[in-house]
Amino acid sequence: MKISTFPILLLVAFFSVLILAAVPASAEEDTRISVQFQDLGLTTQDITVFDSSGDDIIHSNTSSVVRLDYNESTFFTVQLQPGAVNIQPETMYQKFLNFVLNNWIAVFLILVVIFMLAKKR
Repeated sequence: MKISTFPILLLVAFFSVLILAAVPASAEEDTRISVQFQDLGLTTQDITVFDSSGDDIIHSNTSSVVRLDYNESTFFTVQLQPGAVNIQPETMYQKFLNFVLNNWIAVFLILVVIFMLAKKR
């Protein structure tokens, strides 16, 4: 029983063409880096990005994606500029009370240590 080599050669030629076509597409290098600040859990704030020479190159905020080209500069400095946050006094008091109630053992131990240190002086 003779096995035909034609289908195998055809398959090898097909995959060779696919590999040759894929190499130039993957060899093209993308020089941009995308940074998405929302993934870091930051609140909405302004961002200023400086390159290695200190030039101001991008103004954005944390809700957008910043694209940096590492052919222009190899080092970048990101400056976060948070905005003012106003909290109602009732909300701040309630948050403090919830923290104390949820962590009362740690709060008690910290107060004991503070009073012991104050008593020694």
